[in-house]
Amino acid sequence: MNDQLRSEMRRLDFRGNLIVDRDNPVLVQKALRDRFSAPGHWKAGYGGEAYLSRPHSEDALTWNVFRSLQMMGPQGLMIIQAVFGLSTVQNILFWGCDVESRSEPQQYLNCLIRGIDGRHRGTMTEPDLVVISDAEVAFVECKLNANGRESPWKAQGSGAEKRFRTYVNECGFKELEEIPTWEPMYQFIRQYVYARRLAELLDRRPLVFALIREEHVTSWGATYQPLRAFNPGIFRPFVTWQAIRNALAGTGDDRVAAKIVDGIDKALGSASKECQ
Repeated sequence: MNDQLRSEMRRLDFRGNLIVDRDNPVLVQKALRDRFSAPGHWKAGYGGEAYLSRPHSEDALTWNVFRSLQMMGPQGLMIIQAVFGLSTVQNILFWGCDVESRSEPQQYLNCLIRGIDGRHRGTMTEPDLVVISDAEVAFVECKLNANGRESPWKAQGSGAEKRFRTYVNECGFKELEEIPTWEPMYQFIRQYVYARRLAELLDRRPLVFALIREEHVTSWGATYQPLRAFNPGIFRPFVTWQAIRNALAGTGDDRVAAKIVDGIDKALGSASKECQ
């Protein structure tokens, strides 16, 4: 292998931005789909790189934190349980995949997405994180970066309108029409639909969370409030990355916890610089 090709492989290898289970196949699939591909990206020198490679990557932070907590065992799962206010955590789906126990819920969710969003052509994205506990199914929408003054959960493209109408008219979620303006919260509307359906299959309570930076709690609160008013039992209060960090920092002298805390601090710092 010549030096130029080696250099290109190093540039495109996302694993340097991950702190745990870096060779998991689900990450390869994630990197194949979510990448910088526009002509401007190639001109700027980062074309072909996976979103996972960026120091302020939401996906990388999600994996670094929650996969690390999962691999910690009961202690790590108890932190998730405490921060989100859940019963005993059983398993976690990362972008729809159960990388730990290959349980049935990953197939249930995959079938639901193909059976509902699959009625329309185009990309069908998976929930960032699904935490399944003894009593709840918690869908977590993970956000790290701001998108100017726009809602980070805003509908993108004309396909959102078609899917929203499918949820209401074909899937029986007529109550969604009670939400005064759904477009700024489209990603949460999808989470609501799949949380309800998966919870029904698993006989659990559906919950939807926004995991965000502490700095965004006030500015994004007004956008999220209509959903809290619509169904506060499902749409839960904001959870912050800082809350997870602080819970980990309180575990004492634990090397794994310290590594996760360091990863959160670096991602938060990078995201803050990116917004300046």
